[in-house]
Amino acid sequence: MSLTATAINPALDAALTVDQALLALPGDEDSPDSQLPFGIDLSRYNTSEDGKKRVNFDAIQTHSPFVAFIGIRAGISWGYQDPWFNYYFTEAQRINRIRFPYHVLYPGEDALRQMDNFFRILGDINLDTNPLVLDLELDHGQTVSKITQTTINCINIIYRRTNRIPFIYSRALWVNRFLMVSALPPVHWWLAQYRFSLPFPLYTPEYNPPPSLPTGVNTWHIHQTSQRGKSIGAPALYYMDYNRFNGTFLELSNFIYGAAQPVPITCPIDNLPCTGDKTKYPGAKRNPCSEAEGAAPQGSTPEDKINRTQLNLSPSWLIHKNNFSPLVNND
Repeated sequence: MSLTATAINPALDAALTVDQALLALPGDEDSPDSQLPFGIDLSRYNTSEDGKKRVNFDAIQTHSPFVAFIGIRAGISWGYQDPWFNYYFTEAQRINRIRFPYHVLYPGEDALRQMDNFFRILGDINLDTNPLVLDLELDHGQTVSKITQTTINCINIIYRRTNRIPFIYSRALWVNRFLMVSALPPVHWWLAQYRFSLPFPLYTPEYNPPPSLPTGVNTWHIHQTSQRGKSIGAPALYYMDYNRFNGTFLELSNFIYGAAQPVPITCPIDNLPCTGDKTKYPGAKRNPCSEAEGAAPQGSTPEDKINRTQLNLSPSWLIHKNNFSPLVNND
């Protein structure tokens, strides 16, 4: 989920023009991974600034392979809305594609303000069938402690407001460097890993799943397999991000629409996913999250320390393994 359009230089790369059919590497089209549900993601960069070259969702609808789902950027931090979110979302809904709204986090900014912006942009969309995604690509010079704490706060806010586990979009190297996975509440993982990019005007084939997993993560739901795929219905941008869902089309449908979709058991103290201990913070009589929505406790320990005690993220954030109950489908 690129924050900026991919830079290309046709003048320097013109000599590299080849027939794109040559890019079909042996075995790619017949790989079992090529049968995984296929998706794309969109932001304002897929439409021209003047709006004359906008995404054509009829082309997406008829594309082969079938585009089963679309990630759509909603906004960034607490003050920015993607100007094409509403159009993309409405059009994706019109062609009956699964939609994943995503929001780019600024780790140094207030979590509540950022999530208020996200939900403001979302408006009255059905949050039961449109899973939300937190885009974690930026560190902005913040410490592991700060980035982890902001992420925890955002996850908890989403859970409180939707009763669904959000996604984190990132990549293994970034997560290992900037995030303490063991401190996070339950999340679904949307992980990027690509082949080495071929120079313009070549398209880079998809990286065959699975992606590399961050330390402490044992599964993935979506793999972003290429950031230089051929643009589908979006003439304003030469390249497009490609994705694969880890399962069958039926499993994707069940995941979205609730059949056997797991949700954490919630704690009666603060209505957050159940943990083994809600009072681990020194001097705390109850989970600090009950004081303010999604707020993690602030301690006097320096933020540049990264072990659990020094991070000021106690085991009370950790969710019991297998502590899930099935969500009943009332449809």
